[in-house]
Amino acid sequence: MGPTQRIAAGALLISFLVLLAYGPVLRAGYIWDDPEYVINNQTLRSLEGLKLIWTRPGSTPQFYPLVFTTFWIEYHLWELRPFGFHLVNIIIHILSSLLLWCLLSRLALPGAWLASAIFAVHPVHVESVAWITERKNVLSGFFYLAALLAYLRFAMPGIGSPMPSSPKRRGPAPAPQERVWSYYALALTLFMCALLSKTVTCSLPVAILLLLWLKNEQFGWKDAALLIPFFLVGGALGSMTVWMEKFFVGARGVEWSLSPLGRILVAGRIPWFYAGKLIWPAELSFIYPRWRIDTSLW
Repeated sequence: MGPTQRIAAGALLISFLVLLAYGPVLRAGYIWDDPEYVINNQTLRSLEGLKLIWTRPGSTPQFYPLVFTTFWIEYHLWELRPFGFHLVNIIIHILSSLLLWCLLSRLALPGAWLASAIFAVHPVHVESVAWITERKNVLSGFFYLAALLAYLRFAMPGIGSPMPSSPKRRGPAPAPQERVWSYYALALTLFMCALLSKTVTCSLPVAILLLLWLKNEQFGWKDAALLIPFFLVGGALGSMTVWMEKFFVGARGVEWSLSPLGRILVAGRIPWFYAGKLIWPAELSFIYPRWRIDTSLW
């Protein structure tokens, strides 16, 4: 079996694993806040509603216009039948898993396919893939990985070569300057799509900096300066989400009134909490019990 056949077989196997894991959700319906996002969402009904999705914050539960645009398209294809919405979530997750495999392979990391296969079927993704409202997670994740891949193609042209059949294989010489800059524009566009799906993806430029520092021996301040537009766009849309969550979603009051030190302690606990769920995905939940944060014992 040649390299092309191995790549095709690997992609088909990952797709099959996702369909095997998530196939049952195709028989599921709507849950929790799906009615607010889809069933009773009047902006999905007309062209005027599509305009409001993009121009009037507050017309949808959250200002993630790209997510609601996909809902708008799907409503006009199959109305309120949940099968189609679930199927699109599964397809996006398959594409993200394949993107991750491509990305890890181009970074010449061992076990790229296995890592992507684990990503594809890991239980922590169930909430995002099986819950229609969480389209924002799968869609933003897809654009996040695509933007990262495009930026690495711009910054390190060899990484943009076709998926290698061996981790040790090196890519071709850098592409012409004009073509490389087109990848920069593509990466910025995909990053904006990720932000318009969910602004937690504002972490992308930090991830890019870390990868370039690890993989590029010639990394310097000029490389970092090229990411300034990414930081500016991410900061602007992230700040808008904070404002929206506070004044339109209602993320304020006693439950949200942590002190600055309390917020630092929560932020310090979160990575360990999620790392634990990745290693041992037991007792997963939509909403976890509130942590008791005692700033006197920090």
